[in-house]
Amino acid sequence: MTMDNFKDHFAKKAFGKTKSECEEENICVTCHKPITEFRNKISDREYAISGMCQTCQDLVFGID
Repeated sequence: MTMDNFKDHFAKKAFGKTKSECEEENICVTCHKPITEFRNKISDREYAISGMCQTCQDLVFGID
């Protein structure tokens, strides 16, 4: 299983949609809201890894 397949499988089980589906729809894998802007390059890179929007990243990583 490739890393992308693993991410898709995990996201589907945890959030109801695969990361690939969410990317195609331009929505967050966690909250399913539209992706807008990211605070910085680190957040943008995290989106590429996890598929989470800025708000969900902030909640997960405890950023105020």
